[in-house]
Amino acid sequence: MVSVVTGRDRDCWGCRMVSGCGLVGIGAYLATFSKKNPATLGKGILATLSISFAGLGAARIFDLPPFKHT
Repeated sequence: MVSVVTGRDRDCWGCRMVSGCGLVGIGAYLATFSKKNPATLGKGILATLSISFAGLGAARIFDLPPFKHT
């Protein structure tokens, strides 16, 4: 017997929006705190992470690699 949870489609538009917007939100949160960080190295690391998370979120929303459904 297949349960409802294991048999559902995990690549629907709503699932991509929720997870993608979550990743973009993490990127925005990190970008906010990268501006408040006084250390140059810390600023650079947080800015790099924020861009990475925002890019992953956009890729998830638009179903691009590495999330491309095959």
